[in-house]
Amino acid sequence: MTDSLELYIIWDATQPQSTLIEAWLAERPGVADQSLFITRRRRGFTIRGVQDRVKHYTSRAGLGLNQVSCHRLRHTFARRMAESGMPLPSLYHWLGHRQLQTTKIYTDGAQMAVRADYQAAMDALSQVAERPEVIATKPPVFKTPIEPSVLLEPPPIPSQTELEDRVASLPGWLSQPIVAFIQARQGRWVPFQIRKHSFLWINTLRNAWLWLLEHRQVASFTDLRRGDLEAYMTLMSDRGLSASTRNIYLGICLNFCRYLEQHEIDIASSVYRVERSKYPERQPRPLTEGEYARLERAVYQVTSAEPAHVAALECSWFFILSDGGLRIKELLTLAVDDWDPDQRLITIRFGKGGHQRRVPLTARAARAINAHLADRQPVHVDEPLLVYSSKPLQKFHVTRWLGIFAAKAQLGHVTPHRLRHTYATRLICTGKMSIIHLQKLMGHRQLDTTMMYVDLYDKNVQQDYQTAMTKLEVGSELDWDLWGPTIDAALEQAVPVAASI
Repeated sequence: MTDSLELYIIWDATQPQSTLIEAWLAERPGVADQSLFITRRRRGFTIRGVQDRVKHYTSRAGLGLNQVSCHRLRHTFARRMAESGMPLPSLYHWLGHRQLQTTKIYTDGAQMAVRADYQAAMDALSQVAERPEVIATKPPVFKTPIEPSVLLEPPPIPSQTELEDRVASLPGWLSQPIVAFIQARQGRWVPFQIRKHSFLWINTLRNAWLWLLEHRQVASFTDLRRGDLEAYMTLMSDRGLSASTRNIYLGICLNFCRYLEQHEIDIASSVYRVERSKYPERQPRPLTEGEYARLERAVYQVTSAEPAHVAALECSWFFILSDGGLRIKELLTLAVDDWDPDQRLITIRFGKGGHQRRVPLTARAARAINAHLADRQPVHVDEPLLVYSSKPLQKFHVTRWLGIFAAKAQLGHVTPHRLRHTYATRLICTGKMSIIHLQKLMGHRQLDTTMMYVDLYDKNVQQDYQTAMTKLEVGSELDWDLWGPTIDAALEQAVPVAASI
């Protein structure tokens, strides 16, 4: 007898599920167990049994064992139902959630309205791009190489000995918890970045505690106070470290303190009230439509002269940034499994503040990504999405090539984040993109952050108005002797109408 759960999983797609279940119940053997699904041993399935079955069919489907889980199937169900038009309140009841916000998190991946806005805005931009002054050079042709590449292996995870060597100058009561903390933290990082992050975090903690031990006489964890960390942050500021870097250091120190508390080590509550460094007030600096068109044309011109595999890589990251609005860190942490070529969607799992989102991409971005992946066949789902010279793509590579493109376009300093500003401004200036939907695409926590781009849009509208009015004023002088009486009469008639309203 086939397991009832297995029978359910491999049901004929041409028949309703209810028909299959009814057929199963009709021939279900009489057993004491009241479970709907029973095993060959005539007992109900355990949670472990269901999980094993899911893994079994995941393997048969040729997918990685970590790609599918019971709960991921639940998330997939919610997203597919939302995409099919099932109202959110109905889905909320169906899933059995206590709060509607929970259901919203499940269905955010669908973002059908967001994607519709994105497509409408991109269609509007493509029409603008057809103007003679911004027309682009023909894109490079991507060709799949004949010989496959070798599967990329992540760098080795630092051994305990390597970590201990980094903190050998610290006393044992301090070095051992730091090593344990780093090892516990490694499970949260992308496999290809575990080694780099491990050394960054352990070096940050070592340097901070060496200073605290020497200059603040902190002899134990319970001695640590808010003023101690504030003094260290002031030192970092005096050394010229940026606000962003100082906040990274502070975050690492506070994460370590939380880890200690979880292991029943008392930490003064005042430590967590250390204020983060404030970033300088900066407004978005997007490229104008003409500047962006020149930059895009430069990308095509430069990459067309490169080998096909180079062109595919450089076009991939450029269009992910320019047509997807990702932050540079989000770009570099993308894995192959985060790319959905059928839906043309990128899943960002390591967004700012730990937030996840799904972002649609254009057809040109999809062509470049697919060509880059074809160049690396075979490829594993856990590998980085973008690879250069058999290594994960690095920030310096992106900035170097972006500088080459900008120089070709005769532009000033262009950064990955400026492309993000340009992406948001171009979308909102089409008039097709809802500000709420733009907030989702950008991954902003606060709507006020996204509203800065609306301010830019308002300024553009005002500039367009002033330009149009200037042309009207210069192009034709109104003959007031001829038209004055008619205009005055119209205004006199409008007064009582306005008063009645």
